[in-house]
Amino acid sequence: MMNGNYNDMPDRRMPDMDRHDEMRERLMGKESQGTYTPERGMNRDMHMRTGAKADPQMVEQIYSEIDERMGKGLCFHEQLADYFCFLGLQGFKRMLEYQYMNECADKRKLHRRYIDMHHRILPVRQIQAPVFIPQSWSNYTTENIDDTVIPKFVKSALSEWKSWEEGTKQVYEEAWNMLKDAGLATDAGHIKHMIKDVEKELKDIHRIAETLNGTGYDVNMIHGIQDKYHEKYKSKYNEKYKKNKTKEPITAEWDRTRRIGY
Repeated sequence: MMNGNYNDMPDRRMPDMDRHDEMRERLMGKESQGTYTPERGMNRDMHMRTGAKADPQMVEQIYSEIDERMGKGLCFHEQLADYFCFLGLQGFKRMLEYQYMNECADKRKLHRRYIDMHHRILPVRQIQAPVFIPQSWSNYTTENIDDTVIPKFVKSALSEWKSWEEGTKQVYEEAWNMLKDAGLATDAGHIKHMIKDVEKELKDIHRIAETLNGTGYDVNMIHGIQDKYHEKYKSKYNEKYKKNKTKEPITAEWDRTRRIGY
C-alpha cells in the first residue's frame, strides 16, 4: 500500500496558478501609455480606435503569455499522464497522452501563426514548470499501489486537472479580449478556437467526474471504464499521429521496448 502524502500537492503543483489575474495589467502597460487600470477598466488607445496598426510589443507580449501557459500546460499534461500510468489506469493515461500531443501541435501552430501574421519570431522565455507529482512519490514503485489508494488519488487528480484548465481558459480569454480590442480579428479568432478546445477538455473532465461521483469513486467503476477510454484514445492517437504506421516495418528494437498498455 502506498502511503505517500498527497495533501500538500495543491501547494506544490503550479507556482503560477494565481498569476493570470495580473495578465491584463502586464500586457497593457503603464496607465499613462495604455489603457488599463483597475479603476478605469480597459479602453482602447487612439491608434486602436482609428484602426491603425497595434503596438508590436503588446502583440508579442500577448503571444508570449499564451506560449508560456502552453509550455506549462505540456509539463502538466505529461506529469498527469505519468501519474495515471503509475496508478495503472491506462485509459486515463491514453487520454492525457492524446491531449499532450494535441497541445504540442497547437503550440507549434501558435508560433507559425505569429511569424506568418506579424513577421517576427517569439523570443525564448524560461518558464517555471509546474510540479504536479509530489517528490515523495519517487520513493515508491508501481508494486506499492493497491486499490485502497486509487479513489482518492483519482478524485484529487481530476480536481487539479479541472483547476488547471479553468486557469488556462481565463488566460486565453484575457488574450482574446485584448486582441479583439486591438482590432486584430484574425489573431483573436485563432485564440477563440483555442478557448473552445479548452472548453471541450473541461467538458470531458466534468463527464468523467460526474460518472465517478455517482458511485462515490468506486474503485471497480474506475477500473471498469479504463478499457473504453484506452480504446477510444488509442484509436484517436493512432489516426491522428500514426497515419503511416502500417506502411512502416515494426523493428525488433521497437518490439523489445514496448510497454504494456502502450
